[in-house]
Amino acid sequence: MKILYTIISFLTLSGLFGQDVVNIIDSDINAGQSVNWTNDKVYLLDGLVFVEDGATLTIEAGTVVKFTERADVGNPSALIIARGGKIYAEGTAENPIIFTAEQDDVNDPSDLGPKDNALWGGIVILGKGVTQKNGNAEVNVEGIPTTESRGVYGGTDNADDSGVLKYVSIRHGGRLLSSGNELNGLTLAGVGSKTKLEYIEVYANSDDGIEFFGGAANLKYAVVAFAEDDSYDWDEVYTGKGQFWFSVQRDDIADAGGECDGTTPDDLTPYSNPTVYNWTHIGSGAGAAASNPIGWNLRAGTAGTIANSVLTEMKGKLIEVQDKAAGVNDAYSKLVAGELKILNNVLHRPNGTMDGSSTGIIRVSSTAEDATAGALITHLTNNKNSILTPNIVSVSRSADEKLDPRVCKDGAAYTTELAGIPTGDDFYTQVDFKGAFSANWDELWIRDWTTLARNKHLPGSPINCSVFTLDENVREYIHYYPNPASGNVVIENQNDKVLGIQIMDLFGRTVMNAINLPSFQKIEIPLNHVQSGVYFIGITTEGGQILTKKLIVE
Repeated sequence: MKILYTIISFLTLSGLFGQDVVNIIDSDINAGQSVNWTNDKVYLLDGLVFVEDGATLTIEAGTVVKFTERADVGNPSALIIARGGKIYAEGTAENPIIFTAEQDDVNDPSDLGPKDNALWGGIVILGKGVTQKNGNAEVNVEGIPTTESRGVYGGTDNADDSGVLKYVSIRHGGRLLSSGNELNGLTLAGVGSKTKLEYIEVYANSDDGIEFFGGAANLKYAVVAFAEDDSYDWDEVYTGKGQFWFSVQRDDIADAGGECDGTTPDDLTPYSNPTVYNWTHIGSGAGAAASNPIGWNLRAGTAGTIANSVLTEMKGKLIEVQDKAAGVNDAYSKLVAGELKILNNVLHRPNGTMDGSSTGIIRVSSTAEDATAGALITHLTNNKNSILTPNIVSVSRSADEKLDPRVCKDGAAYTTELAGIPTGDDFYTQVDFKGAFSANWDELWIRDWTTLARNKHLPGSPINCSVFTLDENVREYIHYYPNPASGNVVIENQNDKVLGIQIMDLFGRTVMNAINLPSFQKIEIPLNHVQSGVYFIGITTEGGQILTKKLIVE
């Protein structure tokens, strides 16, 4: 049956669409060669195909590259850019470059979905950047046989250049090599900062979506959708930069949103120290079948910065800074030393608390030096992390056109204070919101070119904000003042009946609640017992509208 399917697929590609299928094996790309793949052909790779030292592979925008499934478990099909090799795969939003399984009919959105994975290996880029694993500065990459000398990465050049991946979609990979050993969708091992990596999607991978092993690769505009393992993973002295990362997980199987390790083995030096701004992670959902144990798992002595990001929809805890025991050079010690910084993020869990209780957002090790996670709680609080809804427009994990990961302007992703994005660095973009997406539909950068768009996960037109967006006439007839307020705040209501008024702090805790209110046109709410600070005032009307705005109490 599979043979028949392959024949039909071949005839469809070569006959109906006028594209020849070019079969590629490892010996077709050799050291020193310059190879060009063009979009009038489909390239079918069989086995491990290396772009060797000194070789260059250029892939034209709009090209489809496919990979055979291969029946033998330990020998998947994959594309590996070896140290000293280069890839220039520069697609466009209109014509992305697609890496996918042989079975994938890229013209049929119903062909393969978010649970179709492990149909081939993945994309691997090996560089000369700094890494360390078990004391070794040069290492065989995970997922490639250790007998393969071209599978080595590492060195001393964190500015190494392996080429370009831009507007690239990597679909349905993660093929098993041996038990517990799969290929990531995109593996970046020892990759240097001169490599250009932006607008990259990994869709339906059975292992991690994108994993960094050392190096200083910079990644911008990245999406990992429906990975069975971690969405993003860093380890072995990774020191790169990231901005605008998006991840959404399946509801039946998933691991961490971010598995963030310092070294292998744990807690040694040197260690990972990356900087990531504007990451949106949507977990498996509170009612998911997936174990989905942790959102961001900061461990193995990692340092680094995660700022202006959104973490939500987790079944398990949201965050752990691994604290093993006194005297260990773990992630907790980096937090205390100021080397690990978690700044100005929205960490949303309904009715959550900033602690390690059953309703809390923090996971604490049973052997922790700081058994109550007091230092982490203080760090999160002092650095203006909040437990408020980011008000993502719409969350869905099905191909039902209901995944709209933008944030509404009246939600905490806009109304809470931002950490300063580094200036004077061309990599970063200055924005006024938290997470990977603004409220502007025209700026939803995953539209058009991703599998999320092709498979109809995304809507064809913007979905309205359902909680905080009000009809314009509602905005006209409910007002509150003064702001900043001292002593009391006045609320004027000129039309709809107000049912309740709630004041919440930045962690979503209610500090004042007034319900079953009589009809009024003007009411004064006393603030005598509310400490100075920034709050949210929520006004619920009989018509079902909720107006939520920032309130400053002096």
